[in-house]
Amino acid sequence: MALGVTSVIGRLRRERFVATQITDGVVVLVLCTIVIAVAGSRFVEGRLNLVTASANLTFAAAALGIAAALASLVAARLLDDHRPSWFGAALLLYGMVVLPVSALMAGAPRTSTNRLASLLLLAIALVIMLIGLRPPARLGSWGGWVLLAVGLGLGALLNNATPTDFTEAVARSPFSPVATLVGWALVGVVFLLDGYRTQSRLRSRLGLGLIVIAVSQLHRQVVPGLPMTNLIYPTLRALGMAIVLLALLQMVLRRVKALQSEYDAQEEELGRATLHLERATLLAAERDHELRNGLAGLAGAAHLLSSRGGGEEAERLRLGLLAELGRLRLMLESPLAVEMAATDAEMDAACGEPTEHLVTPLLESLVELQVELPIKLEAEPDLRAATAPSVTSHIVTNLLANCARHAPGSPVTVRGRPGDGDTVVVEVRDTGPGLPAGDEDRVFERGVHDETAGGSGLGLHISRRMAEENGGSLLLRTVQDPTGCLAVLTLPSARG
Repeated sequence: MALGVTSVIGRLRRERFVATQITDGVVVLVLCTIVIAVAGSRFVEGRLNLVTASANLTFAAAALGIAAALASLVAARLLDDHRPSWFGAALLLYGMVVLPVSALMAGAPRTSTNRLASLLLLAIALVIMLIGLRPPARLGSWGGWVLLAVGLGLGALLNNATPTDFTEAVARSPFSPVATLVGWALVGVVFLLDGYRTQSRLRSRLGLGLIVIAVSQLHRQVVPGLPMTNLIYPTLRALGMAIVLLALLQMVLRRVKALQSEYDAQEEELGRATLHLERATLLAAERDHELRNGLAGLAGAAHLLSSRGGGEEAERLRLGLLAELGRLRLMLESPLAVEMAATDAEMDAACGEPTEHLVTPLLESLVELQVELPIKLEAEPDLRAATAPSVTSHIVTNLLANCARHAPGSPVTVRGRPGDGDTVVVEVRDTGPGLPAGDEDRVFERGVHDETAGGSGLGLHISRRMAEENGGSLLLRTVQDPTGCLAVLTLPSARG
């Protein structure tokens, strides 16, 4: 059913396009008939200086040809298509050289080499148009202009050459000019057929214009004894060039309108995206406000629990809860703080956090909060790190989350010990598969993660940057006996 509807629509479109082609052909035929009737009438012969009028019409056709060449270049640039550029080179050769020379030399004696030079330029323009129908990709847009330059050089050499019996014979023979002009007409027919194939009305109009130009020149060749002052030939030529220019201008205007429509659509889409962004910003602000209220309530509950006692275990939970609350508050107060690792003393003071803390109680609280992992803690007492507790909490929490993601269910050992010099070392070791060989540094790159295990590839990247910005370091490596991954976090030590 769908195929049947599609075929009917396609047939209707082809029929409508054929109707438009016929309409264009009839309009052009009527215009040509009017031109022939008016330009060839005695009314015109008795009221105009035919020599001047013929030259003026030739110059007008030349101006139209130059304008059409410029329109072709604009169309090639807008459409990102090489073919209009080749067409423009042929029109420029015809409008800037062939027509002005023929107008300037009208009525003057011409040698056989002069006539052959004009014929050569016409033939080269024809060759450029023929190649331009399917130009080789390696020639690009400049192939036609190279041929134009070659044609001008050859035409200049032939024009200044000494006439010979051979050139006289060729110049007198009607075969060469007729064959060249028939070639122009055939190019016009090819444009018509290509316009029908692609259902492009503009390409069909280009073909009609070229046919009118070729017919006007053939009229000059095949009608014997036609005076140079006859206005039918230059008027038809100007009409054909005007049709070509009109088609090219329509092509340019249609592309400009399409680009304007695309621009308007993108601008409208940008406006909708801006509106969505504004709404998302408002929702984020409301969410952050509610989260801050919730965090304040949780902090109050933690202090209330500590004020009521509960023993050593309750105190560890309280410390862990407060550390986690500090980490979340840091993220809320400065969303870029985590990404940029801006955890210096000024940020700590802004968030109301101390700039040093005891490591072992914090590790004990974090282990208590990790109910999904079998964790063994080995930490020496009196380890004091010269960082905010939220920094240590954030990094260690990310490391434990990686253990849960990449080595689920495996035993994890968290060890705290003094490091070399004034440093504190926290080691997190699992018994999972370890790291792929050579990925010890790559895993810290932004966005690098195991597709099968999930994650965003940000946790380790952010954690290392936070450690380095606070004067520490974070390393990962694979260890044996048993196999697993070892994370070594080094932080500056604060002397108690």
